[in-house]
Amino acid sequence: MRTSLSRRISAAFIAAVVLASFSMGLASANRESALERAREQTDKFHNIQRALNAGYGLPPAPAPLHECISSFDNTGAMGFHYINGGLLDGEAHVGKPEALVYAPDGQGNLQLVALEYVIFADAWTGAEPPMLFGKMFMFTPAPNRYEIPAFYSLHVWLWKDNPAGLFKPFNRRVSCDNA
Repeated sequence: MRTSLSRRISAAFIAAVVLASFSMGLASANRESALERAREQTDKFHNIQRALNAGYGLPPAPAPLHECISSFDNTGAMGFHYINGGLLDGEAHVGKPEALVYAPDGQGNLQLVALEYVIFADAWTGAEPPMLFGKMFMFTPAPNRYEIPAFYSLHVWLWKDNPAGLFKPFNRRVSCDNA
């Protein structure tokens, strides 16, 4: 009797491990597929003129988001945020990020380095923070350094490796020194 119970428990445990591994594999495959769609649909924005033609642009000066954004604690920078106000609709769409993030190279030329998805808190109706690519958005309350209402955001470093992680806001390989 004990042997039979042990076998059933072992079989149930193995089945649970296999199912969990399969589910994790599906989630990873779904994330990779979504990231690939984001790459394909935003690749054209390496040409900044195409971004401008698509409705992206810098906020007007002297708004803080008009500037190259660096961290306060020397963990790197983000860069310049070219925002498409028409996409600030309370939803996140894989191929249509609300902001394209450009960083200056050694000569001061802007290079597309990341995407940023933004949802203002007052437009979000979910009980939990929004998610995309299997990652939860970060909440930034108001008042904030950007002088905008409270918001949720998710950075995705598709075009420049970020040693801190694909979804971290700041990248130590980005600098505003040549901005």
